[in-house]
Amino acid sequence: MTKLRVYDSGSSVARKVLEDKRLCIAEVLDYSGWHYLQCRRKRGYGPNGEYCKQHALIIAQGRHVNVPFKEREL
Repeated sequence: MTKLRVYDSGSSVARKVLEDKRLCIAEVLDYSGWHYLQCRRKRGYGPNGEYCKQHALIIAQGRHVNVPFKEREL
């Protein structure tokens, strides 16, 4: 069984998006500012190599990066 994070879990069931294991795990706002999406940059940096270069730098500076805590079994 694989556990995946769920993005935009606060919205309707139709909008929930499962994690793409190739992309950064950070949760970012979409262009409208109403929905949260997974960052679209490639992974490979930061803790456990799960972040993109930009979000890894933010973490290294001691700042907060939003990551969904809910995971779903597949």
